Amino acid sequence: MTYKILIILTPPFDPNTGGVQMSTYKMSSYFKSQGHDTHVFSYQKNGHAKQDVAKLHTAKDNGGVKSPNNNVQLKELVLSLKPDVVINQMPYEHPIGIALSEAKTELEFLLLACLRNTLYSVKLNIGDYVKAVVPKPLLPLFNNSLGKQLLLQKHKSSHRANLKKILDTYDFFVMFGPPNMEELKYFIGNYKLHKTYLIPNSIPSVLPQVPPKEKRILWLSRLSYKQKRADLILPFWKKIMHDLPDWQFDIVGDGDAYRDLKRQIEQEEIPRITLHGKQKPDAYYKRSPIYIMTSAFEGFPNTLIEAQSYASIPVVYNNYPICSWAVKEGQSGVLIPPFKVNRMADEVIALAKNTDRQNQLMQLSLDNAKEFSIEKIGKQWIEFFNREVEE
Repeated sequence: MTYKILIILTPPFDPNTGGVQMSTYKMSSYFKSQGHDTHVFSYQKNGHAKQDVAKLHTAKDNGGVKSPNNNVQLKELVLSLKPDVVINQMPYEHPIGIALSEAKTELEFLLLACLRNTLYSVKLNIGDYVKAVVPKPLLPLFNNSLGKQLLLQKHKSSHRANLKKILDTYDFFVMFGPPNMEELKYFIGNYKLHKTYLIPNSIPSVLPQVPPKEKRILWLSRLSYKQKRADLILPFWKKIMHDLPDWQFDIVGDGDAYRDLKRQIEQEEIPRITLHGKQKPDAYYKRSPIYIMTSAFEGFPNTLIEAQSYASIPVVYNNYPICSWAVKEGQSGVLIPPFKVNRMADEVIALAKNTDRQNQLMQLSLDNAKEFSIEKIGKQWIEFFNREVEE
């Protein structure tokens, strides 16, 4: 059976600008390859990439989800398309849920919400959260253990309300994996857990064998301080560069930390480190035996699986629940206690100097990545549709 599928985004549909956009692209590409009629609605008028995986529908107004006209437009699109399945990639945007619920009173379709981030972003980074939400004059009152606990409880209460609204609105809440269920229970207990379903992100392909590698370490992501912890990149390299004199360090990505890093590298004349800016990642994964990630929090980081699909061994801070599920400690990668720069440096030095262990982990990384191939994950989506749409 073939389906008409509508996927909803708030950002422009450009797979190179974010994880949600990339996951939407990969899903759409797979659905199209299987003969399904795939559509994407974006709440942005402009900024879309050229693509041939889905029919793109764009908002007429500039106001995003705050524009009543855009929400009416979405409802009318659903009623005219008559989709079998609607997937909202932005379930926290409740105006979208309201528009879809109104359409669902007139038309029968499977309505899905997809989680594309960790629920623990505040819990894991409560210090940054306090600085972001508390006015500076009041910061001394809350920037302590008791104040942080009070704000965390307030966040937990508001987040609980949001999650319950999602579960009340949609037929199913689709999340990545078992760690997300642990996060969900932290906020809502056992509330409507029967409406949850687990399907991880996918990768397009996995190399059939370990490719030739160079003596290179790779960091690849958006160069931001808050989430990606770009401030930890140079301290890490300074700890290892003298112990690995014939290794290079590649930084691939752009963002608000790029200029700071470039200036510091030039001023301090830090050797054998290159800022490449935003690039297609494939060649960098392929030549690098070691991939490091310094993120403070992630949902399901595509780069973590992409690296493994090229036999690039992840060495990452184990700071969010999905991490230890996507990377098997000592098998497909190395997990480091959060933000222990010296520990990460020691592990990378040991790994770089042990070619036998490198070869073993590179092969195991490839094996682990196969569990996330688009063929395997795409099949899970279609089997899910077959079961729920038919009912």
